[in-house]
Amino acid sequence: MKNNVLLKIALVFLLASFWSYAQQETARIRIGTFDSRCVALVYGRSADFMKLRDSVENIYSKAKEDGDKEKIAEIEQYKPTMQVLLHQQVFSNGSINNILEKIKEKFPVIAKENNLKMILSKWEIIFADESIELIDITDQLTAMFNPDEATKKLLKT
Repeated sequence: MKNNVLLKIALVFLLASFWSYAQQETARIRIGTFDSRCVALVYGRSADFMKLRDSVENIYSKAKEDGDKEKIAEIEQYKPTMQVLLHQQVFSNGSINNILEKIKEKFPVIAKENNLKMILSKWEIIFADESIELIDITDQLTAMFNPDEATKKLLKT
């Protein structure tokens, strides 16, 4: 009788462990992914970027008027460097950390709304097994830069 009770208890624990394991197998980790090229494109056409570009041009014009050769040289180096960076970000998979920095405070909200444990560029994923669920949040990120209709059309192509 005592062996029978012990056997039943062991069976209950065994079934509970199988049930617990089965539940763990179905719970997938949700990771938010985005196409960094789209985010870079929208940022490069955004009002914020245009203000930055205009500001640099104003500083450059002022430096030329003042004959500030050091500032002129600095800006003449800065402008093509930024152009190359933006081209790498839009037409390749160059890091967009400088762009994401502008919206980083919104990541916790996006993560919570989408039940995400992590957010990363889709170009950084080398492998993900079936326990990972990848959720594309590109549209949510690009919307933060208020793209105009022409930019939205570019994103669709």
